Amino acid sequence: MNVQLQDSSNAMQNRNKWGCLLLLVAGVAISWGVYECKYYYSKWSDYRNSPWAYSEDEDAKLLVGKWEGSFSDPDKVRKNITLEVFVPLTDDERENKAGKRWKRRAFSTRYNNNFDGIATVNSKLGTEEYKISGAVEKDDMHQLHFSFSPVDERKKVVPNFTLLGATQGKWDNDQLTVTFNFGYNKADGASYYNSADPRHEVKVTATLRRKNK
Repeated sequence: MNVQLQDSSNAMQNRNKWGCLLLLVAGVAISWGVYECKYYYSKWSDYRNSPWAYSEDEDAKLLVGKWEGSFSDPDKVRKNITLEVFVPLTDDERENKAGKRWKRRAFSTRYNNNFDGIATVNSKLGTEEYKISGAVEKDDMHQLHFSFSPVDERKKVVPNFTLLGATQGKWDNDQLTVTFNFGYNKADGASYYNSADPRHEVKVTATLRRKNK
């Protein structure tokens, strides 16, 4: 009788172990399925909502990437600019988001129209390093605007007409046209504006070309 009870107990324990294992496997499979769904839904959503930044075609000509061109500032100083527009959400960031617990608006649409990037301007005055932040227009993704801010205030090139913003932007295939506006910084780095000086009202339109990889 004791032997039968022992065998019955062992069988029950084995069934419990297998049951726990199956539950564990099922939990892992469900978690992986949720991760995959969140990841690929996010990607599909970006293809649909942000075609200026994402495409299934690896050779598509997007706004994201590097652009280069030249312009003359209000002091007639010739300057070369290299500008890079970052992809709003990288694949690594997307994977990290997909792996986190679901939250309301986990994949926010806040970046559908917004972008960040960097710009480098070179001239006889020195090298100016900027961060850029902007957006494409909601009704026409080929129109855009963005603002400039120095990467490091302590390394600003002064005295100088520095970049403040770009308006009336338009990009198409390999060409990006923008109108730059400027702010003047004195030798001590302080901003300066003189309404009687026409240079302070100058805006410059420049055409940038896509930089080859």
